[in-house]
Amino acid sequence: MSLPSSGPGAPPHTLWGISPLAPLHLGLDKLIVHQQWLIAAGAEHTIVLADVHATLCAGPMPHLNEQRTRCYEHYLLQECGLNATLVRGSAFQHSPTYQQQLGRLLASADVPPGRATRADARATAAAMQILDPVFLGVDAVLVEAGDYRAGDTPISIITPTLYDTHGRPLRESTPRTRITVHDDHATLTRKIKHMYAPPPEHTSAEDGRVNALLEHFRWSVFPWTAEAVPIHLAAGGYAFFHSYEDLRQAYNAGRITPGDAKTALLIMLSARLQMIQVNLRLALRDFS
Repeated sequence: MSLPSSGPGAPPHTLWGISPLAPLHLGLDKLIVHQQWLIAAGAEHTIVLADVHATLCAGPMPHLNEQRTRCYEHYLLQECGLNATLVRGSAFQHSPTYQQQLGRLLASADVPPGRATRADARATAAAMQILDPVFLGVDAVLVEAGDYRAGDTPISIITPTLYDTHGRPLRESTPRTRITVHDDHATLTRKIKHMYAPPPEHTSAEDGRVNALLEHFRWSVFPWTAEAVPIHLAAGGYAFFHSYEDLRQAYNAGRITPGDAKTALLIMLSARLQMIQVNLRLALRDFS
């Protein structure tokens, strides 16, 4: 399906919004890679960092919210290389025009103005998610399957399902089952040790989980390195894998064990996280 555009010959204008509420984690890698593909296909892409949403949901913590917002800005543009326009929600959501339209939307949903209960804050945040793409005039917006509404304008692009280290959908995850970009080596080691990695004869779990080990190689290793991935072979010696597909086939054929694959994943992710952490410290060193 081709994406719509704002006018003849114009590139499609797409949007993704994320709240800088939680620490950045590698569970987002799959979605970030898909956005890289979207941009490479010619989309004019905008990312809204919903800092106002974070304040609504977590309460007024100006220092922490600003720190996390800056962290997201650096990570998405510099570490992930997303060639996108990045804008904070606060840059337009406080404007009189936006507030007027938001007020009408909340009135239609029977949300009393000026109320500050947690439920009302969530309702306001949800209304802003609906209003943002319309207010910004985008052609298509990335949404989770549960947020899809048929017939919407702009159109909805359903994002891929994201998974945690236990192979469960990310919406079911906890801090213990997400690898954050801030994890130290000991924490990363523990999370990978307990990562769900069924033997090759179990292609799918009865409870619907996916192989989290392979999932992390696919989205958190290979898209981010030009180097071959060395893994010890069950029969002895090492193999150097240049693509996820080659590694997956070797795993499913029993040529590499889950334990040896976890060792390789730890080495690759440890190197990646160390570089991200150094760069984040440099980028945020003037923020106190």
